[in-house]
Amino acid sequence: MTKNKTELLYNQLSKTRSQIITSLLFITILGYFSFIGVIAFNPSFFGQMFQGLNISIGILLGFLLILLIFFVTLVYVYLANKKLQPLIEKIKIGR
Repeated sequence: MTKNKTELLYNQLSKTRSQIITSLLFITILGYFSFIGVIAFNPSFFGQMFQGLNISIGILLGFLLILLIFFVTLVYVYLANKKLQPLIEKIKIGR
């Protein structure tokens, strides 16, 4: 494989990786900052209890935030295997 084609593949890999990371990072930061914003400016909201349950809104939303991060990790692993790994293999073959 020519150096020019390898360079194009590397640029494509870099661009794809940046797109994946940027979108997932935005989701992660939005979740964390929303959670922290409520804690900072309206902490009594998280102290409210659900009707019929013995759990506060803060505990439930904290758990959902953990699940969100788990989901973001799964999406990254899937996209890395589906989109990034084939490009990496093509670059390795070209060397």
